[in-house]
Amino acid sequence: MAKKKTSQKVENRSVRSNMNALIGLCSCVAIVLAIVIFIVSLILNAVGVSGGWPMRILNLVKDIALGIGICLSAYYYARGKKKWFRITVFVCIIIYIILAILGCVLIS
Repeated sequence: MAKKKTSQKVENRSVRSNMNALIGLCSCVAIVLAIVIFIVSLILNAVGVSGGWPMRILNLVKDIALGIGICLSAYYYARGKKKWFRITVFVCIIIYIILAILGCVLIS
């Protein structure tokens, strides 16, 4: 096995750092939107009004951000594992994407 060059090591650290930043950003957006949606839903339910399409859009953005954060972290965790585990995670990610798309289409 050949040794990695210093430039490859630096590039790998940079990519890993950028992916960690993206995962962190998506997770932060998802948690903030989850709290906002929860509070707005409580207020609207107390008043007796349904959220309508603005709540669906906020839920969609929250689900997308949460999905990106979870799928990317699961993918990067599974990269170093056994083949069957990588395949299982990849299939689950594809199923999640399909269900998210179908959920958006069916709710609208």
